[in-house]
Amino acid sequence: MIRRATVLLLLLAMAASACSGGGTAATRAASGGPPTATTLPPSGTVRLPDGITYTVAAPGQTLALDNLSLRIENLRWTRHVQVPAVPPGTSIYAVFTVTLTNTGDADATLGPTQVWVRNDGNRPFLAAGRAGVPRQLVGAKLAPGRPVRGRLVYPLPGKITGGLLVYGFGELPATAKHVGIARYD
Repeated sequence: MIRRATVLLLLLAMAASACSGGGTAATRAASGGPPTATTLPPSGTVRLPDGITYTVAAPGQTLALDNLSLRIENLRWTRHVQVPAVPPGTSIYAVFTVTLTNTGDADATLGPTQVWVRNDGNRPFLAAGRAGVPRQLVGAKLAPGRPVRGRLVYPLPGKITGGLLVYGFGELPATAKHVGIARYD
């Protein structure tokens, strides 16, 4: 009888540990939200110690936030793009072709601080508004549900690796609770 009770307890303990999700680099938040982590994953959604939820899209994948989606279609590096003012230290421009969709239910405008390029060291760079490229997206008005393909231009001190740091429509960088990172190759 003792042997059966021991086997039964062992089976119950194994079943309980299997249901707990086991050990991973990220742990599930107590509120049932995204897992918590200390670094960004290659893709997926996590909450970092700063309390912000990050959704990361791998290269070639579509980033989906609450009211917008963004997919990087192409990245071209060039030495010159006509911009109203060249920031000091600029030696190259990253020209992203993206497809952006307003997934909300009201018209929205892509603001100048809505999509940044962010290097692997977490330094953000602002897009050049009024850059001399066809289909410039900064300032573009987007109707709900209609994908728009266009370009975002970033003056940079050199080629960088990282991703586009994206805020949803109506979000401000200082107060956003959910942001996205669209990685590029």
